[in-house]
Amino acid sequence: MAIKAKKVSASLEELLDPTSGQWSGVAGEKIEMAATPLANQPSEYIKASRDEKKIGKVRELEVKCCHNGGQVFLRLEWADEARNLEVTETNTFPDGAGVLFPIKDEPPIDEMGRKEERVNAWYWRADFADQPKNVWAEGLSTTNYSEESFIKAKSRWENGKWQVVLARNLAVGGPPDESVKLEVGKPTKIGFAVWEGGNGERAGVKSFSKEWRDFELEA
Repeated sequence: MAIKAKKVSASLEELLDPTSGQWSGVAGEKIEMAATPLANQPSEYIKASRDEKKIGKVRELEVKCCHNGGQVFLRLEWADEARNLEVTETNTFPDGAGVLFPIKDEPPIDEMGRKEERVNAWYWRADFADQPKNVWAEGLSTTNYSEESFIKAKSRWENGKWQVVLARNLAVGGPPDESVKLEVGKPTKIGFAVWEGGNGERAGVKSFSKEWRDFELEA
């Protein structure tokens, strides 16, 4: 099923707030999440030390999408019993979430792209002070952070739930092979990832949407 970003008339400040009433008129989509395969982990230590049945704790993500003609907004919400903000001595890591787009063609989502078929991720983490990173990759263990991130975020944890809004201008600067091009009426693909830090999830150990979904900005 395709995910469509509804066209709305609201400002960046209104839509960046995950509690804004503007979101009440945007339909949500439930995304089924799964554990990333241990076979795809680049670390032999991770493969040997983790139980695939115990990773990928977040199994459902609610996504709302909209745009105001100049900026696109993705509101992510998921259940998380604890608000994890830092690395601790008890194998706890910061909670996190990401939105993934193919930059070219349709590379494998479970391998973070492949050579000459990059993917772009908008990466939020609970210890980033709502300053998400722009990430690009072309296969396992090739994650790179762009020098400049054009992504904005605002997050809220309350009553056992994270609510995170990620936003970006449709047109951005920087190297063209590090950020997805987004245009009204031009379809692309989208995927999602969540890290439950209280479950020891970090790097490639996470929940993810196993398949690309069609994504389009409503005209």
